[in-house]
Amino acid sequence: MLISRSGLFLPFLTALFCHLLLAVVLWFGWNQSTTIAEKRVVSARPQEVITAVAVNHDPIAALKKQQLQETARKKAEQEKQKKKREDAKKREQAKKQEQARKKEEARKQALIRKRKQEEARKKEAAARKKEEARKREEVKKKEEARKVADAKRKAELKKQQLLKAEAAKKKEQAEKVKKAQAEAKKAKEAEAQRQREAKLAAAKAKAQKEAQAVAEAENKRKAALEAERKAFESALAQEEAFIQELDDQEKLGAMQALIKGYVEQNWSRPPTTRPGMQAVLKITLLPTGEVQDVRIIESSGNVAFDRSAQQAVHKAGPFRELIDLQPHQRDAFREFNLLFKPEDI
Repeated sequence: MLISRSGLFLPFLTALFCHLLLAVVLWFGWNQSTTIAEKRVVSARPQEVITAVAVNHDPIAALKKQQLQETARKKAEQEKQKKKREDAKKREQAKKQEQARKKEEARKQALIRKRKQEEARKKEAAARKKEEARKREEVKKKEEARKVADAKRKAELKKQQLLKAEAAKKKEQAEKVKKAQAEAKKAKEAEAQRQREAKLAAAKAKAQKEAQAVAEAENKRKAALEAERKAFESALAQEEAFIQELDDQEKLGAMQALIKGYVEQNWSRPPTTRPGMQAVLKITLLPTGEVQDVRIIESSGNVAFDRSAQQAVHKAGPFRELIDLQPHQRDAFREFNLLFKPEDI
């Protein structure tokens, strides 16, 4: 990044390329020399080495020479590996520098794009501001034109209103004159009409007074007849109600006695029954006389006795005689209380 900013990026790349080329040439020469030495060592067969030792009569020197060659080979191998590592390190550094360069270039491009975008935004804002100013100017011109038109329209309207007011004033004066003449005529006619009405009212009042006297006499006669009719109907209704009440009491009493008799006939006496036991049952019947529900509202104190009373009511039903009663009489047996006190205990 610093090299690029100082303007030495191209010389740096040139020097780096030269160093890399020199390293490659050196590595190639060293590799070739090592290969030739290895071929020479390998080309000497074991039989020939033994023969040479036997001829020179110095096996120790030959062994030392062989050890020196092995040491030189290992050293050369180590130098080769070291060179590879250095080359790899240099390549890695070059790669990092290249990445840094690309990153810096990308950053510069981003800054350029950002600057261009900012300039575009500024131009757009300026254009928008200019357009808004133009629109405001148009609105202002339209508003001024509207105000001028309103002023003209108000002036014309005021002129028309003045003309209408003047015409209305003339018309009002003419109407006042006409109204005064009409009122005078109307007053004259009203006075004549009042006199005629007064005569008619006097005649009518006399006729009404005579008719009222006749009507009062007729009303008194009708009231007397109505009072006599109502008194007769009231006496007749009382008599019919009394007769109906007697009939209802008779039929209701008979029905109660019938139901009580049926219940006692269907009662099975429990062994635990004692003299004087009694229970009050609330019985609910359907309009057909069928038993809908039987409840104990006052217990005898004996569960078996109470249960036997309920069972007796269910066995005694349905009470078909209920159908023969009138509707209002049947309603009395929709729900009623029955004192269950059998006579045989």
